[in-house]
Amino acid sequence: MMSDANRVEFGKRLAKLVADKHWTDAQFAREASKHYRGAHDFRRCDISLYMRGVQFPKPARLKAICETLGVAENALGAEVHVGMKH
Repeated sequence: MMSDANRVEFGKRLAKLVADKHWTDAQFAREASKHYRGAHDFRRCDISLYMRGVQFPKPARLKAICETLGVAENALGAEVHVGMKH
């Protein structure tokens, strides 16, 4: 299980990368949905939960986030947690 501190650190890194692109949570959710093939698109509230360290994305969502930002999972500090259930 991912610690609270790790989720918060992930959220901070995610928020910085999104801010560097000058996107709002809603804009980022739309862009990330283009890279995600799951049943439901990203919502602004999903992104907010990740950024605040409340939740950690499941592997397929994490992959879409990284593709959208053009970064590797380790840039978000998430590489250790990809195989874990969240």
